[in-house]
Parts: sequence; C-alpha cells; structure tokens
Amino acid sequence: MTAIYGRDAARVTAHHGPDHLVISEHPVLRRFWYAACFAADVTTEPVARTVLGAPLVLWRPAAAAPVSVALDRCAHRDAPLSKGWVANCHLVCAYHGWEWDAQGKTKRIPQFPDSPHPTKSGLTMVLSEERYGLIWVCLDDDPIAGIPPVPEYGAPGWRVVPEYEYAFACTAMHLLENNFDPGHVAFVHRGTFGNPERAELTDDVVTREPYGIQTRGQVPVESRPGETRATMRTTVSKVYAPFFGHIHITYPDGLQHVMVKAITPVDDDHCSLAQVVLRTDTEADRPAADILAFDVAVENEDRSMLEALPALFPLAPHLNAHARADRNSLAIRRLWTDLVTGRWLPSY
Repeated sequence: MTAIYGRDAARVTAHHGPDHLVISEHPVLRRFWYAACFAADVTTEPVARTVLGAPLVLWRPAAAAPVSVALDRCAHRDAPLSKGWVANCHLVCAYHGWEWDAQGKTKRIPQFPDSPHPTKSGLTMVLSEERYGLIWVCLDDDPIAGIPPVPEYGAPGWRVVPEYEYAFACTAMHLLENNFDPGHVAFVHRGTFGNPERAELTDDVVTREPYGIQTRGQVPVESRPGETRATMRTTVSKVYAPFFGHIHITYPDGLQHVMVKAITPVDDDHCSLAQVVLRTDTEADRPAADILAFDVAVENEDRSMLEALPALFPLAPHLNAHARADRNSLAIRRLWTDLVTGRWLPSY
C-alpha cells in the first residue's frame, strides 16, 4: 500500500492488477493503432519495422499508392520480405522470387509460373492507414478504438513540422509517463529548457476521460526552440490509451505549440517515438531546423535517463514512493491497470 500526497493524503490506494506491466502478457494492447513509421520513409523499397514484437514489412506497390503492411515472413521458407524489392507493383521475395500484390495475394512463382499457387502462399496482411504523415498499423482485425484525433493537423493557422522516429531502449510505459511528468523537467532537461532553481510546480488538474487521461498545468521553463529566455508553459495534455500523447502548450505571447507523441511498443523492452510538431507561427518566425535541433537534444536527455532505469515498468503503487507532483503518473498507472485487467476500455 502506498500513501498518496496532496488532496488525498489520508487515503491509501489498493492495487488490483499485476505488479509490473509487461507488454507481451496483455493481448488487449494488440487492439490499438500504433505509428509504425513516417509515410515519407516508405518509398521504392520495402521497409522493416517491429510492433509489439511482430516483425512487419511495409511497401508501396507504386509511387503514389497507399502503403501495404504484412507480417515480415514469406510463407514459402520464412524469409524476411523486407529484404526483397518492389517490381511491377508486386512485392518480391529475395529468397526465391515469389511475388505478391498490394493485398498480399500471390501473383507469381517464377520457377513454375503456370502452376497453381499453394493455398497458404499468400501474405498475412496487417490493418494499415496513413494519417498525420505517419503509417499506422493495428495487429488485430478488431481495433478497440480509432487512430487518435489531432484536430490541429491541417487546420487553418497551423503549420506542421515533421520530426523523427526516436528509438528508446525502455518500455513504452516509461516513455509515455515521462512525457507527462512535469517534475523531471527542471533536472533532466537542465541542459535545454529546465532549471533546478525553478523546480516548484503548481498542482495539475487531472481527469479521467473516455479516451484516457487529461491533465492541465503550468511548468516554468528556461527556453523554447531557438530562444534562451525564461517563460511559462501552460499545458493541456491528453493520453489516448494506451500510449499516444497530445500535448498542447500555450505561451504567454500567444504562441501555441502541439507535440504529437505517437509511442509504439517495439517489444517488451524497447519502444519508438514518432513525433510531429504543430505551431501557430511561421517558418520565418522560427525555422523548423531550430525546432528539430531543440527536440533532438531534449529526446537525448530523456533517453539518457530512461535507459538507465530498471527494465520492468512498476505498475503497483507500493513499488515506488510517490509525492504531490506525481498526480499525472499515478492516474496513468491506474488507467493502464484498468485497461489490462478488463475493467475499462477507451473510446475515441
């Protein structure tokens, strides 16, 4: 049992779930959409990615065609299809040259091209969709919810700054929780926008929503991309269960800055972050290169800390000490507990 500080100081929280959250132990996590990569990264050659431990191959049958996604395995001799190529709108296996169309149907076996194709020769296709400049996949044919909404994307007055896929040798839970933890900013990010001398916070307002969690709060920072002057971030942050973050920052001068954080579990111990930034200024106001350089430095600071933590993610409150600044983290851990134990499912 663990005491919760602040308004609930006298209350002790019971935990009805696993002590640690291990991705592969909870099939429900396969029923969500995850960003596999940036759409611009899928061009003329097949691309390999791993989502929830499943190796995937992504390819475009033609330059302007939608991306197709399948398990990265040839049914013939188990070769990774991502080692192949695209020819005549077909995905070609590099081992024996078998070919498939965009729907994964076998189209050619070159050794005996006129013979019937084996019944099991087709690909195992994966649900996929392109949105926000990302390729999204769902490993289950019955998703619990849709792709999380980003209303600012494509809206008048907003520009898009696509960033990168950042790889982390930590769990998706560690990375998501870190992005909603205001207490670490002053210390982990003291080389970019934090200041240990300005570590005091005000209480965040945390609410459970149909899609997950919403938090509202303020964090003092020492800079923002391309600038070196102290300011205040007023933030409305949303967790779309299980691992998608929409962080909307407003600065005192009226600038709005949204970070889309599409966190994808690669396996039990690794994750990736596909990040897209949206802003209400212009390239002339703040070049995209400044924003990218700033965020790369920030992600590197986070990576250095997160990859030093124990590999298992502690879900049970009694495994850690908790303080008043941990409202967001505790709410997110309760949400994950409810999700993996079947007591709650999101809708969005």
